[in-house]
Amino acid sequence: MVSGEIHYEIHVKPAKGIWKFRGAIESREEALKQAEFLVSEGYSVRVNKETKDSTDGTFRSAKVFHAGDADFIRNQGKIETDEPLPCFKPQDLYSFDARKNIGILLQDSLNHWRITPLELLHSASNLERLESTGTVLQAAVQKIAIAQARATEGSVAERVKNLHKLVSDGMKGVYIDRTKNRLPVLEGTDITSLAKNLSINPRREYLFNAAITEYLANSPEWNTKLDRILTLMRELPEDPHDRLFCLTCIDGFVSEIMSASAAIKDLLGPQPNLGSALQSLTELFCGKLAPDLCSAPGVGLLNDLFAEGQLPEARTSVARRVLKEIEGAKRLMPDSLEAEVKTLRKLATQMMLGCGNLIPHEEILNAFRARSERLISTTTLETYLGEAKNTIERADKILFLGENIVGAESKRKLTGILQEIITSPAFRDVFVTGEKPIALRLRLLASLQEKIYLSEVDEQVKLGLMDHLDGICVGMMTKSKLLTRVSDGQDNPLNKSLALLKLIASGILTRGLARQQAQSMAIDFMGQPGVLNNYLTSDSHGDMLTKLEELKTLLRESGIEPEAALTKSAA
Repeated sequence: MVSGEIHYEIHVKPAKGIWKFRGAIESREEALKQAEFLVSEGYSVRVNKETKDSTDGTFRSAKVFHAGDADFIRNQGKIETDEPLPCFKPQDLYSFDARKNIGILLQDSLNHWRITPLELLHSASNLERLESTGTVLQAAVQKIAIAQARATEGSVAERVKNLHKLVSDGMKGVYIDRTKNRLPVLEGTDITSLAKNLSINPRREYLFNAAITEYLANSPEWNTKLDRILTLMRELPEDPHDRLFCLTCIDGFVSEIMSASAAIKDLLGPQPNLGSALQSLTELFCGKLAPDLCSAPGVGLLNDLFAEGQLPEARTSVARRVLKEIEGAKRLMPDSLEAEVKTLRKLATQMMLGCGNLIPHEEILNAFRARSERLISTTTLETYLGEAKNTIERADKILFLGENIVGAESKRKLTGILQEIITSPAFRDVFVTGEKPIALRLRLLASLQEKIYLSEVDEQVKLGLMDHLDGICVGMMTKSKLLTRVSDGQDNPLNKSLALLKLIASGILTRGLARQQAQSMAIDFMGQPGVLNNYLTSDSHGDMLTKLEELKTLLRESGIEPEAALTKSAA
């Protein structure tokens, strides 16, 4: 039996048999090498790292290798990853796509430790911490192997074996670098000297990031970590090549900090709901975050850098994080659909204006289309429309949604609902037989028609709905003899004309035949012999030029071209 503080126990299981203890080895490398040999001989193999606890003398066990057990592989759950691109050598683990998948697979552990994938991959102590967690690493390997096997040809077991070797080789490289003191140290914040000293080193990026990782090691919170990394922005080299290199590396760290799901609360503080959190993130992305939200260390400087267009990778991470939440199922404003829709429209506008070339506009639109489709689900709409007191409010609510959601399909669905509401007998009854005064009912009808006129409803459907509302208005006018009552209430043709024009200008009549009838009657009264001349030359209404301009204004407000109407009246 070995006697060190750490040893590795090998357990094996034949194809038809049970698990048995095979032996213990102090060298991790030798233990894994023997495990791979046993797998090639047809055994299922498990290697556990046993670490002695100095407080009570017991050993803590953590699985570092598991291969060949079909049942274990089959029972692994699904995992969300990006494209499961294969890695062929340890260096591939440091690529952008690989780090992104590591962030997804190990999200809970990375959040708990408050480290990024870059910090994990460049620190021997962080890698040892991952190994000591038990099955976390093993489960991640199994899940990515399953994802790769589904995407391409090859067995899961073979991919597990290859990935284990890849991860093991990557870890071994970091451990050896630590043991042989190959990792540089950042002196204070002097990244200029660090970048210059590594300028011809083939492993320049790896070694530079390892030094940055060590520099961040004593940052227990996300905000202090962000502040420390951004402090280096003040120490950038003057040499353009070294400067670009340092900027790219810093951008990578900031990008991963801003991608961490647990970081936003530390950076922006508690938010009342998801909508408020996304609004703050979007404002930060645009470099327009409110000063009261820039109090956490590093956030104000990050806001300024984003405003200058710097750190494109970090800005893109923030934007993609917002879009991911937009595509998700969680409501932005759980208590109010209207508030959520307003927020959604504002976010869409800010993202489209702020993204530039960082993210394709179609990708942004797709995220908001997906959210819009969920917002107008049957269940959500039933609840939302159930709050309306009558069919008029139901139509108003549908128009509001149509103006603020994104996506042609969603707009078509709402247009269909709007048509059903407006063409229903119940809708007509509200106006024709309603208890409210006719003037108020006509104003509500004309107001609704105007909203439809200004809306983004399909043009052909829009004209049909406007004609339908105009028909209701004409019917109400005819039944109530509205125009006759207005004109009969005046003592001469001039006042009759002016009263009708004021009625039209008040917006109480719908576009179409209703207004045309009133306009025609007003012009007829004004066209009677001597009416226009008496109005312009009388002393009771001011000087002639003033009266003429006032009349032209009233005609325009009534939708009548002044020159044509006055020429006809003068004739």
